[in-house]
Amino acid sequence: MKTVITSQQMKDLDFKAINEFGIPSAVLMENAGKGCADMLLRLFPNFLKQSTVVMCGPGNNGGDGYVIARWLAAYDIPVYVIKVGEGKSSPETLLNMELCQKMEIEFIEITDNDYEECLDSILAQAGVIIDAIYGIGFKGKLQGQAADLIEKVNTIPAFKVAIDIPSGLNADTGSMELAFRADVTLTMESLKFGHLLGQGRRYSGITEVIPIGIPDTSWENEPAAWVLDEETACLPFRSRYTHKGDYGRIAVFAGSPGFTGAAFMASTAALKAGAGLVTIFTHPDFMSCYNSKPFEVMVKTTPLDKSGKLDEIALDTALEKFDTILFGPGCAVSEYTLQILTYIINKWNKPAVIDADGLNTLTQHPQLIKTLSGKPFILTPHWGEFCRLADIDMQALKNDCLTQLKSFVETNNLKVLLKSYTSIYYDTETMYFNINGNEGLATGGSGDVLSGLITGFLAQNMDFAEAAGSAAYYLGYTADLLIKKQETFSITPTDILDNIFKRDLYDDEE
Repeated sequence: MKTVITSQQMKDLDFKAINEFGIPSAVLMENAGKGCADMLLRLFPNFLKQSTVVMCGPGNNGGDGYVIARWLAAYDIPVYVIKVGEGKSSPETLLNMELCQKMEIEFIEITDNDYEECLDSILAQAGVIIDAIYGIGFKGKLQGQAADLIEKVNTIPAFKVAIDIPSGLNADTGSMELAFRADVTLTMESLKFGHLLGQGRRYSGITEVIPIGIPDTSWENEPAAWVLDEETACLPFRSRYTHKGDYGRIAVFAGSPGFTGAAFMASTAALKAGAGLVTIFTHPDFMSCYNSKPFEVMVKTTPLDKSGKLDEIALDTALEKFDTILFGPGCAVSEYTLQILTYIINKWNKPAVIDADGLNTLTQHPQLIKTLSGKPFILTPHWGEFCRLADIDMQALKNDCLTQLKSFVETNNLKVLLKSYTSIYYDTETMYFNINGNEGLATGGSGDVLSGLITGFLAQNMDFAEAAGSAAYYLGYTADLLIKKQETFSITPTDILDNIFKRDLYDDEE
C-alpha cells in the first residue's frame, strides 16, 4: 500500500527521525542516494550502459544527487555532475559534493565561461539524465540557468530520472509552468500529492518509492492518504448459504427518452458488482423505452398523482424493501427529476449514490446541497460537474484540485468521489487516490458503469470508502487489462461490463 503525504509531512518525518530518533541527516541522505542508485541499477541497467549525467542543485535534493553520483561511479558507471543553482548548502550536501570531487568525478559548473560547449557534448552522449536540482520544498517558477538547463534537457532523447519530484513541479498541487519531464521519479519514503495531481503524473512518469530509514513509529500521528491497489481494493463477502435478498435491493432512478442506455449500464454494473435485485424506476410516460431492458433488471413506474406530481406516500411504500438508491444517470434535468431528487434527499436515510443529472440538478438548486450534510450519500462528479457544484472555475480546480475538493467536502459534510485520470475519494476523514485505468474510459457511459458498481457494493454493506475506492479501482483495472486484447480507442463501457471480474481476463494478468 502506497501512502501519499504533503511536503510538510515529509519534512516533519525527517525532523522526527533526526531529532527524536537521533538518526543523523547525513545517514538519511546516504540512504536516499544509495537507494536511488541501487534502484536504477536493478530496474534500468541497460540505460546505464552509456554515461549518466546528474544535475545537482544547492539544497538537500542536490546532496542526494551527489550521493547517487558517488555510488554509480563506484559501480563503474561513467558519471558527470552538473552543478546548477545558487544558494546555501547544508553540511551534508557540501560533504558529498567534496567526496565526488575527490573521486575525480567530472564536474561542470554552468557558471563557467565555456560551459555550454562542454555541456552540449556531455548531454548528447548521456544515456541517463538525473534531475536532483530542486526537491519537494520548491515553490513558484523555475528561473535563470536552472530553467534554461531543464528546457534544454527536456528535448534530449535520454532516459530521464527525477529525484523525489521533478524540478519545477509543486509537491503539493502538481502545478507547474516549466518542469523536468521524467520517465521515472524516485521519491523518498512516500508519494507526495504533487506526483498524482495537476501535471504531476504526466511529468513524474513511473514513480518508485525509496525507503530511507525513517522508523515506522514516526508515522503514528501523520494522517496519510493512500493509492488504491490490490491490497486496499476489496470485494464483498459471499456465502453459498444465502439468497438474493442478502445482497441488497437497489432502486435506480435513471434514464429518459434517448438516454435509456445510461440506466441499463448502471443497472447491469450494479448486478455485476453482486447486488441481489435491481429495479429501474421511470416516469410512466417512459415505460415503452424500456422494452429491451437487460433480462435481469426489473422496471417499475414512479408513482405520480393525477396532476403529474410525485405521490410521496406511494413512493414511500414502493421503496420500503430497498436498501440503496442510485440517482441520476441519463435522467435529464427536469421538474420530474427535481421532484424525485428532493424526495430522496429529504426522506431517504439509507445509502445512495448521486451522479450525472442528479448532480446537474443539485447545481441548479444549491439549497439541496446543504440538506445533504451528513447523510449517507456519495456524490460522483467529474471535473466539470464538480466545478458547477462548488461554484468555482475550471482553472481554480486545475491549480489546486485537492484544496477545492477538501473545502467543498468539509464545508458541506459530504462524501465525494472526484472522477478524472486521477480519481480522489474524500469524506472529511478518509482519502484515496485511484491511478489505474486509461484513455479507453474517456467514453460516454464509463461514469454510469462506475456509479452502478459503487451502488452494487454499497447494497452489500461495504462502507462508502471501500465501495467507491474498490469500484474505481476495478473499473480502471479492467480497462488496463483490456488493452492487451484491443486498442484503447475501441474500449467501450459495455466492454468493461462484459469483462469485469472475469477470471480468464484476470488470470491472464497473473
